[in-house]
Amino acid sequence: MTGLEKITTQIIDDAKANAQKAKAAAEEEASKILASAKLQREEQTAQIQADTQAQAQAIAAHAQSGAALKQRQALLSAKQQMIRETIQSARESLLALDDAAYFSLIFKMAGRFALPQQGKLILNEKDLARAPKDFDAQLQSAVQAIPGAALSLSGSTRPIDGGFVLDYDGIEENCSFEAMFYASQEALQDKVQEFLFQ
Repeated sequence: MTGLEKITTQIIDDAKANAQKAKAAAEEEASKILASAKLQREEQTAQIQADTQAQAQAIAAHAQSGAALKQRQALLSAKQQMIRETIQSARESLLALDDAAYFSLIFKMAGRFALPQQGKLILNEKDLARAPKDFDAQLQSAVQAIPGAALSLSGSTRPIDGGFVLDYDGIEENCSFEAMFYASQEALQDKVQEFLFQ
């Protein structure tokens, strides 16, 4: 082999060696890039899964919170309904009292609500028709503890459910059961709630 052939062979061998080194370096770099891309993909996948799980948990928590709120609202509504029914039942029981017990209650209420002046006690039509014969005497007895109080039964009526209206020269005080229950509604609701649910 001549000198030129040796140089050419040497150059070719060096070029092949350099090409092999470059190829190996490129393969190593490609391998690193692939490994980095794989790691990045795995991290992104893990992050997406974590985000998805967090969103699912948030949705579940929101749904659970909404369900709990609806349950509390339903329970509150049921309690309020029970309170209304209990108060209505109490009012109806007053209207269903026998005559003696009913008018005993009327006289007690008159003794509580009468003013120290002359006035008329007005009933509804049904109660006026069934009032005891000695109504005025019992009424005076009921209000005698109030100095200056003098009530008598009026011949007129009012469209009330039960109880009475006091009339002091055109100034009326509504003492019907409906008005009494309405005026005491919050206190009654509190007492009924305490009784039913405590």
